[in-house]
Amino acid sequence: MTKPVVDFFFSPYATAQEQRLQAALADGIAHGSRIMPHDPLPDTPVTLLFSVSLAVPIENIAVYYTTDGLEPVGERGRATHGLVVMARADAVTIETDIAVRQWHTQLPAQPTGTLVRYRVDGWNNEGGYWQADNVEPVSVPPLHGRVFAYHVDHWAAPQWWYDAVVYHIFVDRFNAGTGEPKLLDHDQREITDFFGGTLQGIIEKLDYIQALGANCIWLSPIFESATHHGYNASDYYTVAQRYGTNETLRQLTHAAHQRGMHVLFDFVANHTSDKHAAFIDALSHPDGPMAQWYAVGDTVPNGYRSYASVGDMPELRTDHPAVQHYLFEAANYWLSNLGADGLRLDYMPGPSHAFWTLFQQAIKTSTPNALTLGEITGPMDEIANYAGRVDAFMDFPLTRLLRQTFALRSLPLTTLLAQLDEHPTPIGMSGATLLDNHDMHRFLWLADGKIEQLKLAAVCHMTLAGTPIVYYGTEVGLSQYDDAHRENAYARAPMLWGERQDTALLALYRQIIALRITHTALRHGARINIELEILSAADANNRAQVGGYMRVLGQSYLFVFLNNNEQQLAVRLSLAKALRQARIENVPGDLQTLFSTDQHQEFRINDGYVELSLEAFGGVVIGTAIAL
Repeated sequence: MTKPVVDFFFSPYATAQEQRLQAALADGIAHGSRIMPHDPLPDTPVTLLFSVSLAVPIENIAVYYTTDGLEPVGERGRATHGLVVMARADAVTIETDIAVRQWHTQLPAQPTGTLVRYRVDGWNNEGGYWQADNVEPVSVPPLHGRVFAYHVDHWAAPQWWYDAVVYHIFVDRFNAGTGEPKLLDHDQREITDFFGGTLQGIIEKLDYIQALGANCIWLSPIFESATHHGYNASDYYTVAQRYGTNETLRQLTHAAHQRGMHVLFDFVANHTSDKHAAFIDALSHPDGPMAQWYAVGDTVPNGYRSYASVGDMPELRTDHPAVQHYLFEAANYWLSNLGADGLRLDYMPGPSHAFWTLFQQAIKTSTPNALTLGEITGPMDEIANYAGRVDAFMDFPLTRLLRQTFALRSLPLTTLLAQLDEHPTPIGMSGATLLDNHDMHRFLWLADGKIEQLKLAAVCHMTLAGTPIVYYGTEVGLSQYDDAHRENAYARAPMLWGERQDTALLALYRQIIALRITHTALRHGARINIELEILSAADANNRAQVGGYMRVLGQSYLFVFLNNNEQQLAVRLSLAKALRQARIENVPGDLQTLFSTDQHQEFRINDGYVELSLEAFGGVVIGTAIAL
């Protein structure tokens, strides 16, 4: 196997937000749903931010807003439904080599439960007129102009989420049940075909998942679909026949709940299958109501707007009220009738921020304890813009750092730890952390099959803040059989069972997950970098690959030591200095090794220092035996 040069999922590209802002700047007023605070709380004023290219002669900007749930109406500073506030011009900045005038205004504080909807326009005294974000380069544009929205509330992720360890299952590739055709091997058919995984197969492996330590399951899309991945539903209310029935799914969620486990369903709002009844009707009746659900016309190459120009994924006009009603009802159906505890929301940057505001309102008012977890690809400032519109986000920026550090080893460990200090979770959101998933190279493929590097990555992953997600098979050494950059289905190979599993790797995963479940500080505590003194002979590169941190909750704490080198190194830590830095008052008297990649690892306390030897690609966790 040749080690891939590029971790393609993280290749440089213009994000959806960047594309929209650039298109809006060229057209007139760029807003991008930028508000402060990102997640408005009751009785807090909200500032709206706008950008206008100096090449666009806008002299006035107005915001028309409502709090009655209806769309505002207004133009050139006069509101015919709702209220109006004027924006004020601020400083000139440079954005992507363009001189831009920044504007802002403030909307008044609102009580909890208020949905604020608003439009934005601009004009000058020569007759020029513009609307904010009036162009749509990413997905299907709204029919009647852009309406923005935010909701005022105290909604947050349910408490169980903060204690969860998630096991991500690609249903078609996991397991088949007793009496069903066996799960096929990777070389028995094309990788984009069906391999025979079923819901019954998952039910029969719940004991395995529970033994791993996972207490939450995330299922890939289970809706009826013509593709192996299911991310283009042809029926939002029916389980795909190849997986089972709605009743089988209900049995799965019930069995999981009996074990104290939660279940997440994958939900796709941006697009459907070209086999969906609404799309077929839209093509057959261009003047009918369903035609407004999609953008059908002279759009190339398919004659309609579709996700990534893929013909079997026509995009929905998600700002259309009828489309929103359909999707909101479908999402709540799985939560209220099939036992789902939450939804993982695919491709959130596709639909507008306003759509997700209304989606979150529909979910939380119906099922307050449901989780919404967003797939948002982009930098943290763009992710933060979805606060209040989703409970949690998949922390892809952290995934990139972890893969660069432990799989590619192109980023020094000390740099990773320093960047973690500059990686705050946006207020009002919770992060979900991962090493790999179905849309990127498997970690082991990226690491050229080196299991020891995966073991160390797992130790770091499970001792960091955020809710960890384990992609099925990673815990037993599942990699891929070809380049997922060429076809990402290769990252979804059939699960390894029986003698094909790496039992030592599985044992490590079980141990480190058990440690996380046992010690509250690993789930809820602060993380503080610790300063290690390297006692072994080592050059600058070796030294940069050794580091550690504390996880601290009150007076409870653990030390995590990591050696990302191919050689063993001895280190020591000043206890007094570390405890003082963490504001710990009690002096440890019973420190012991709670976890180690080296079964024979020992440490000693000598003259106030913890001294230990870290094996190559070794990870050690030291703390008190009492779990708090």
